[in-house]
Amino acid sequence: MNIIDKIKDWVDKDQSVRKVAEDLQLTSELILLVRMMFADGMLKPEELNNFKRICKTAFNIPEKDVPKVIEYLHDFGYETSIDDAVAMFEELDWERKKSLLMHLLSIAKSDNEVHADEADLIRKTSALLGLSAEEIAKLRAT
Repeated sequence: MNIIDKIKDWVDKDQSVRKVAEDLQLTSELILLVRMMFADGMLKPEELNNFKRICKTAFNIPEKDVPKVIEYLHDFGYETSIDDAVAMFEELDWERKKSLLMHLLSIAKSDNEVHADEADLIRKTSALLGLSAEEIAKLRAT
């Protein structure tokens, strides 16, 4: 079985995984959110619960499907750099960029502490999106 057949077989198993696989912006955002969950070196239950909530409310991915989606992102998104993931959002409007950053901030704040590595990921993402420090400060205040 070649790699294309393996991916097709994997994606065909689950509707949520298929949804993620067919939407590069969604894949990119989820990759960034997963990286945020692990930015401080450990996955905390609050971060995972918040990620599941975001998946359900923002992307209509049921909580029961989140483990399969994370597995898909791990298996097929591991070569995607932060720069590559953010590049999917460069041409989008401010509201879509704001939504991405709000989700990143939400994950970072899940454990009531924004760690240095989490702040660095937010700063790097913001810079790659071309957002100013003032725009980021507005987001943090919300």
